[in-house]
Amino acid sequence: MSAEKRKWNTRVDDYLNRKAAERGHVIAMARMGSTALERGDLDEAEAWFRKAAEGGDRVAMGNLAHLLNERGVPEKAERWYREAATAGDSHAMSHLGKLCARRGDTAAAEDWWRRAATEGRVEAMAELARALHRRGELEEAEYWAGEAAGAGNVEGMITLGAVLCATGRTAEAEPWWRKAGEGADASALCKLGHQAQRRNDLARAESCYHAAAAAGAPEAAVRLGLVLHRRGELEAAERWYLKAAKRGDAAAMTNLGVLANDRNDPGEATAWYRKAAELGSVPAYTNLGRLAADHGNFQEAEHWFRAAADTGDQAGLRDLEELYRSRQRF
Repeated sequence: MSAEKRKWNTRVDDYLNRKAAERGHVIAMARMGSTALERGDLDEAEAWFRKAAEGGDRVAMGNLAHLLNERGVPEKAERWYREAATAGDSHAMSHLGKLCARRGDTAAAEDWWRRAATEGRVEAMAELARALHRRGELEEAEYWAGEAAGAGNVEGMITLGAVLCATGRTAEAEPWWRKAGEGADASALCKLGHQAQRRNDLARAESCYHAAAAAGAPEAAVRLGLVLHRRGELEAAERWYLKAAKRGDAAAMTNLGVLANDRNDPGEATAWYRKAAELGSVPAYTNLGRLAADHGNFQEAEHWFRAAADTGDQAGLRDLEELYRSRQRF
């Protein structure tokens, strides 16, 4: 068929579809909405989806809800997600769960995710597993995370890794972290880990960083070390810091110095701080200054505090001022 003929047939189809929609044919209305959406006419798309949704078309309900959510009116979107979910749309159930979670109704969110997961919606399995893990329901979390992970969902793999690690099965978690690393962008995994860390969800952060490290993200090793360090697992933290330090990460070198100093080994601490300082680590400057001050080497302490202060670092400036005050007292 020639291009001209195809174009003609498309125009005829569009004309007939519009006429059917104007006569109240629900499926035609839904098609009109999809056509308008494809060409970027959101107002017309919304109008047709709304008519089809009000006529009882379940797919149109979901499409209208998606469009309203994207247009920044989640409270209106929720109504149509609920209508579609009640009509049995598992995709709408999953989205409805997210909206409920966003406004703090975790019980309703879990209920909708559970319904969607039971219907086989993989992203709902992952969301439900994550919520259960946060609440400490590890057995059920492992089940749903395993279902999602088995279906190739990266979020499910991360949660499964976190659950396995939390229950002392790190060796079982490692293959899932590797798979997650293969299936997702390393920087995106690091970002997920950082978000979890800010929420103080250290188990999830650790799982994300493990996956990111498996994917080859250079910053993942030091971030993983920080999570373990914060949790008091110093030997494991040191192993990850050493991996990052071998790749030239100044923050990892600084943290290795902190660990050495904490175990009363100022010689090793100084060596790591100096390596980090050579790479421009401002915390290493201040730590070198503090070690020098502790050993009475005020001239060297001043050198390092000033180096930190000259970068605009407030800690270095405070240490420098304190050094001047203490020398004046003596």
